Amino acid sequence: MKPQKYLLLIALNFMLSGVSIGQQKPVLSQYMFSGLLLNPAYAGRHEYTSFTAMYRDQWVNIPGAPKLSTFTGQTGFKGRRVGAGFMISEDKIGVHNNLSAYGSYSYFIKFRNGAKFSMGLQGGIDILRSDWTKLTIMDQNDPIFNSSEINYFPNFGTGVFYFTEKFYMGFSVPYILTSKKTKAEDIFRDVRHSRNYYLTGGKVFDVGMKLKIKPSFLLRIEDNMPLAIDLNANLYYDEIIDIGFSYRQGDAVIGILGLQLNKYIKFSYAYDYITSKLTTYTKGSHELMLQYRINFSAPRHNRMCPQPQYF
Repeated sequence: MKPQKYLLLIALNFMLSGVSIGQQKPVLSQYMFSGLLLNPAYAGRHEYTSFTAMYRDQWVNIPGAPKLSTFTGQTGFKGRRVGAGFMISEDKIGVHNNLSAYGSYSYFIKFRNGAKFSMGLQGGIDILRSDWTKLTIMDQNDPIFNSSEINYFPNFGTGVFYFTEKFYMGFSVPYILTSKKTKAEDIFRDVRHSRNYYLTGGKVFDVGMKLKIKPSFLLRIEDNMPLAIDLNANLYYDEIIDIGFSYRQGDAVIGILGLQLNKYIKFSYAYDYITSKLTTYTKGSHELMLQYRINFSAPRHNRMCPQPQYF
């Protein structure tokens, strides 16, 4: 299949399918290391500050396949019940380029057993640029496909998050508004962003010999689409190395390797082995993560954070 035909298929999937290429608001394979990607109530989960950068190259060897870059930051405030965060992302899919910027705020309620319950809000904007001139079509004079367009989509969302030191459960609707995706009425009439609901949970278990294991899950519910679930298991050794395995229903089996490079920086890599029919055309997906954490409320000479970060 020619690259131009791939671009057309990906463009049509993006416009016509709520799951388009698996992700209208993408879920990364390493979402469990940056809860703010799914839930604004995660902001301020820790009293220290963290910044996380991720890059995902999806469906290698397929021209026009998704490439996603995200940068998040979040912080808590010592002795206060609030947290704040931000998220910036760029999602390139075929002829589409979606730039997003969101801010988050959370409020915490603390229980006597040390557990916390947080409620979060986020708001921001998506800027979607569609360059139809990249498509190869039969009618070269079609005005729709001889131009580009930019659309702006303000949005907001909410979530709740309950957690202890070794357990968490959250529910979120991070993007509530369902705006139309394009002005191209003649070909994509009534095509809109779909609303997603996320239910997450996980628990850390001590298994001895400096080992800990954390099973977790993500349940995704999307308007007019079947349920989808991710099942994960992460193994931590001596606060330095963690190995993870995930199963994404109907899509991929995922392997994750993380290394704590020093007191402040963690690097992690994930590989998705595709199990769907796309395996004929692609060798899989690659994902990189770099995370920096620092405790600004601690003395200057000792601002390292607890290791590792389980969630």
